[in-house]
Amino acid sequence: MNSIKSVVCILCLWMNLPLYAADTQSPFHIYMVVWRGETEVDVGFREYFKNNRIPVTFTLKDMDRDSSKFPEVIAEIKRVKPDLVYAVSTPVTLGLVGKEKDLKANPEKYITEIPVVFTLVTDAVSSGIVSNNASSQRNVTGTSHVAPLETQLNALLSYKPFKRLGVIYNEKEQNSVIITQELQTQAQKLGFELVAMTVPLDAAGQPIPELLPDLVEKIARANVDYLYMGPDSFVAGANADVLTRTALLYQLPTFTATEISIRKSDAMIGLVSGYYSLGQFTAYKAEQILVEKKAPQEIPIETLKRFSFIINMKVALALKVYPPLPVVQFAEVINVPNKIAQP
Repeated sequence: MNSIKSVVCILCLWMNLPLYAADTQSPFHIYMVVWRGETEVDVGFREYFKNNRIPVTFTLKDMDRDSSKFPEVIAEIKRVKPDLVYAVSTPVTLGLVGKEKDLKANPEKYITEIPVVFTLVTDAVSSGIVSNNASSQRNVTGTSHVAPLETQLNALLSYKPFKRLGVIYNEKEQNSVIITQELQTQAQKLGFELVAMTVPLDAAGQPIPELLPDLVEKIARANVDYLYMGPDSFVAGANADVLTRTALLYQLPTFTATEISIRKSDAMIGLVSGYYSLGQFTAYKAEQILVEKKAPQEIPIETLKRFSFIINMKVALALKVYPPLPVVQFAEVINVPNKIAQP
């Protein structure tokens, strides 16, 4: 028996199907691979097919943040031959399709003949997945959830100017390393100081979550103006609660690049992609491949056209870091205390 836990979800939506689906002999089969459980991105992805009456069978694999499982998952994908593979996160996408430069040396190691659509990939070019977002030149396309870094920093400056920015990142995640390097470049360009700290690794080479509170304390004592939470699945995903709550204890405002860290945890502000909308957008790209028969390399890799500036008012009030009125007028304000919300 396959040691990886499988969840098979079948959506056979045959009633009132549009004409293009009526010609389909059987539902499309999409093999979903997630890194650390499902999110609203995956909900949006699946519901797109339901809402558009496209018959689909989904197979879900949760990697549970264990990259050693990739050979087994890839072997299963090649055996079952789904119509499309849906890959969530930079680690999953790299594990399934590899870096572009590695394919010639060892193509059998990766998924090459089955179309792959990815999402929650910070930067497909910098990660080496593709060399050009306009056309992957591979059997791959997808979406990114992260606003351009300069745009994020400008949003942060619009809330409150800063001179020192802190970041805690997991060096085992390539996307996190890339973002930290880009932050250093922006620090030189915009004239602020970056205080960067990596999460220590255990003997097995895995980041140690128990040390995150100590790192937040060190960052706070470095007198940074904000703690930046990038698209890091370990820091800003699995351990977002610990990070943001500890930051609150040290009166440290947090800025996040991902929606989950502010809606589900206690980040103060963020410029983010809506996860559900991102899943729908990714599903649209999958539809182009499955229904319209477009090749993945014909479909550009994109972000959503608009991002949401979110203010967690409960946290802002607790830290006494109040948003400027012009920002409030265009931002989405969440967790507003009843006394303030009442007219």
